[in-house]
Amino acid sequence: MLMMSTKKIRNFCFISHGGAGKTILTENILCNAGLIASPGSIDKGSTASDFTPEEKSHNHSINNSYFSFNWEGYSINLIDTPGFADFRGEVASALRMVESAVLLIDGTAGIQVNTNYVWSMAEKNELPRFVFVNKMDLEGADFFKTLDELQNTFQGKFVPITVPDGSGESYKGVVDLLQAVAYQLDGGQEKKVTDVDLSEFEEYKHELLESVVELDEDLMEKYFADEEITNDELVKGLLIGVASGEIIPVFAGSAMKNSGVKTLLEYLVKLTPAPDHAGVVKGTWEGEPVEVEIKDGDTAVALVGKTMVDPYVGKLSIFKVLTGTLTRDKEVIIPDKGTKVKLGKLFKMNGAKQEEVTTLGPGEIGAVARIDNLETSDTFCSGVKIKIAEIEFPKPMYFQAVYPASETDEEKISNAINRIPEEDPTFKAEFNTETRELVVAAMGTMHLDIIKEICKRKFDVDFITKTPKVAYKETIQSRVEVEEKHKKQSGGRGQYGHVFIRMEPLSRGQDFEFGEEIFGGAIPNQYIPAVEKGIVEAKAEGVLAGYPVVDFKAVVYDGSYHPVDSSEMAFKIAASKAFKKGMEQAQPVILEPIMRVEVKVPEEFMGDIMGDLNSRRGRILGMEPDGGEQKIIAEVPQGEMFTYAIDLRSITGGHGNFDMEFSHYDKVSEKLQEEIISQRQAEEA
Repeated sequence: MLMMSTKKIRNFCFISHGGAGKTILTENILCNAGLIASPGSIDKGSTASDFTPEEKSHNHSINNSYFSFNWEGYSINLIDTPGFADFRGEVASALRMVESAVLLIDGTAGIQVNTNYVWSMAEKNELPRFVFVNKMDLEGADFFKTLDELQNTFQGKFVPITVPDGSGESYKGVVDLLQAVAYQLDGGQEKKVTDVDLSEFEEYKHELLESVVELDEDLMEKYFADEEITNDELVKGLLIGVASGEIIPVFAGSAMKNSGVKTLLEYLVKLTPAPDHAGVVKGTWEGEPVEVEIKDGDTAVALVGKTMVDPYVGKLSIFKVLTGTLTRDKEVIIPDKGTKVKLGKLFKMNGAKQEEVTTLGPGEIGAVARIDNLETSDTFCSGVKIKIAEIEFPKPMYFQAVYPASETDEEKISNAINRIPEEDPTFKAEFNTETRELVVAAMGTMHLDIIKEICKRKFDVDFITKTPKVAYKETIQSRVEVEEKHKKQSGGRGQYGHVFIRMEPLSRGQDFEFGEEIFGGAIPNQYIPAVEKGIVEAKAEGVLAGYPVVDFKAVVYDGSYHPVDSSEMAFKIAASKAFKKGMEQAQPVILEPIMRVEVKVPEEFMGDIMGDLNSRRGRILGMEPDGGEQKIIAEVPQGEMFTYAIDLRSITGGHGNFDMEFSHYDKVSEKLQEEIISQRQAEEA
């Protein structure tokens, strides 16, 4: 494949709520471009997009699929993204690698939950956007109702370029308002019809014209002078409006019938900005802004958008060349890691297939094999040091503890689980040293189920999940003074250590302090560290339920010793016993971790959310408007939040999202304390 001029490259991705038809649209585009002989079937698992075993068995996309092909003199890079909320990380990656995003909407359903989310992500990335209203051949499809819904839900001017000729059983094809032609279905093929009555669409044709001329003074003058405005002039004006985000072109069609698909692709080629439209690549280095001109040459910059482990090629790093030219064996640096690497084989991606290429230029999307140092979001470059802003992935908030399903899985599970984040930044794994559990964070139950299947297939490891244990702690509430003497004589040298310990509570988060107030050599200096060590070791297990003890101060203020029988071990044992005795007397309590939680929901869910947080023993701190929605700020015990991601989705129908972080520890109620102690005793029985 020859390297294409940057001005002839078009990069775009398909985004939507699940089931809107992205994969079938992709299949027909690939078929129209001659990349595949015929469109595949989702039910039969034969699509080019959904090629992993998990995608085939579940009948929906899980990963991004990347395609490169030529279309009427242009080089197209298309990314088909998953539509289910659990795989939003893939969408975040795709949006950083393209110059435009195409939102698909099911014409029978209109705007759905994930429609809002992916649209806001595209807006946040300041990408030109298009809309394709799909499934116009199905009963109940309503293009104009969907158009009104778009106008009332999102910002921007939604301008129809193609409209449907009928819907449901009466669907005949699409009408191109700009070209004043129709593309009617005839025996499974599209037939161009030039003699078209546009009278019923006059309002939309007029809106299209006005939307374009408003952006160009010359066109405005011609418009008011009743001079003819050519289609080329309108396309040029549209290009300006699309690039600025002021105009969002809307198209109609049926991906399943390959109707309106070619027209959509032709307009995407005309209206999507070329990768060099910004002129420069912007980044930073050592805190200072850096700009690099977008052009061919040795000075090259690339951003890794996705990492895959391919069974044939090994590790594949999928990247976009932002500027410069990359070739096999070219030496590049990963600047923020201070690492030099030599590029291996370069590829263009087409679903499960990779086509080896010798060169990749500005704007092209490709892959490089077997560079272990490269990770998702890494910048790599040559001739310049620059760091491109990292991809902002959604934060996984569904927590589960992972246990091996059998003894044979025990040795392999940690390695398998810790390999998954290489490919999926929305999956996290961490061993909790306090609860001694491997805890994973995922986007939801579907996401975690898929991870489980991948581990079984790739690493032959199976696991089960449980609600994670809470890392409780214990503390004291009152000041006490205790005496402990460790004295043992069994022939020969004995053991003798005698201490007076004062214990007092500290404020939350102070952990532990040790002090000594020995006067007159009651305990020689060489034994003081042993006293501290005895308390430090003993506080690892509190007297209530064996949890670590925190937020207290221990002071050794008196004692005695024996010139022959005293030793470090004797004083350590005495201090350990004194600690346990003192804790029992100092009104011990159990502490639980409290999370600061911010929940963002549409206003109609406010009452339900606040009631639910209260039922979780939460404390509402405040509420504030946030981008047309409401944000509730609360403090909630961690033990109530492990599965909140699923519960919130259920309460709001998927319209809510939340973030949380550790805030502090606080004491539990007497009733809960009794339950925790009983549960702990049962575990140890």
